[in-house]
Amino acid sequence: MRNQLQRSLSRKKKGSNRRKKAIKRVGKAHLKVSNKRKDFHYKTALKLLQQGKHVAHEKLNIKGLAKSRLTKSVNDAGWGQFLQILSIKAERAGLLAIAVLPGGTSQNCSGCGHKVNKELSDRWHSCHHCGCSLDRDHNAAINIKHRAVGHSVLKAQATPDAIAGVTEKPTLYASASV
Repeated sequence: MRNQLQRSLSRKKKGSNRRKKAIKRVGKAHLKVSNKRKDFHYKTALKLLQQGKHVAHEKLNIKGLAKSRLTKSVNDAGWGQFLQILSIKAERAGLLAIAVLPGGTSQNCSGCGHKVNKELSDRWHSCHHCGCSLDRDHNAAINIKHRAVGHSVLKAQATPDAIAGVTEKPTLYASASV
């Protein structure tokens, strides 16, 4: 719908009344999308914080990602806006939104701490050292949780059996409940 309105706008003669009306229609469509995104961010933050737990997330370089080939996806998702809303809501609820450094969260094994190199297309984590085998995002969420609590994976002494008992799945934006 927005693209159709924008194409229609581009065909209008500059300075005409029809162009002015088309500009208003395009602005209204963009505002509607912006409001829907913001509403989704508030509802998602509320849902995470209603569990009564602190929330940890990767401290991503959003500006840097917005300059990569992921530009459109990063900007459309509004990550920065979501993280800002999450931290404000967490503060008001008396909880913490903890940002952890993202280096190695999906590469390191959450069971033993060994680095298991993977391509971005590899969606499954399998460690040959400890036998830990789980979804790559789930593994990263466990690592983020351990870092947020303030200890490394090795100090956590998680075993594959203990990891199998963890039922928390990573939520949107690579967040994990603490």
